[in-house]
Amino acid sequence: AFEFAEICRKHDYHNFVFSMKASNPLVMVSAYRLLAEEMYKRGWDYPLHLGVTEAGEGEDGRMKSAIGIGALLMDGLGDTIRVSLTEDPEYEIDPCTRLAKLGETACSEGWGVEKFDEKLRDTHTFTRRVGDLPEQVEGDGEYDYRGLLHRDGSV
Repeated sequence: AFEFAEICRKHDYHNFVFSMKASNPLVMVSAYRLLAEEMYKRGWDYPLHLGVTEAGEGEDGRMKSAIGIGALLMDGLGDTIRVSLTEDPEYEIDPCTRLAKLGETACSEGWGVEKFDEKLRDTHTFTRRVGDLPEQVEGDGEYDYRGLLHRDGSV
């Protein structure tokens, strides 16, 4: 996202919005939080469009949207929102309106978490953990799992 934003800024074009939507709410929330952190470091203040892509239908889709969008609204992030369900579009209005009201209330009443500075880990370096898996030996329990996993733990 920053690569394209840099191109826009290079040409003095600032009429854009960041949208880091994903179908997994945990991935979506992490992406937006990292984006907001990096924008803050760069001194940028561009709008964020929040949404969970193809969240699903029924209660599942509404829950995924509420988790993803709601968590970011509680963080104080987000300028526009879209609830994207895999059902008729008119069913997206009610959950979207509820989330927007939640965001407005959280903002006006100062809800959310206190400021937190991460001091124990680098949130930008994702290194693979290395270690030895326990080895199953003959007579170890009812099931023999040795044939299911490779030596590196992958399936």
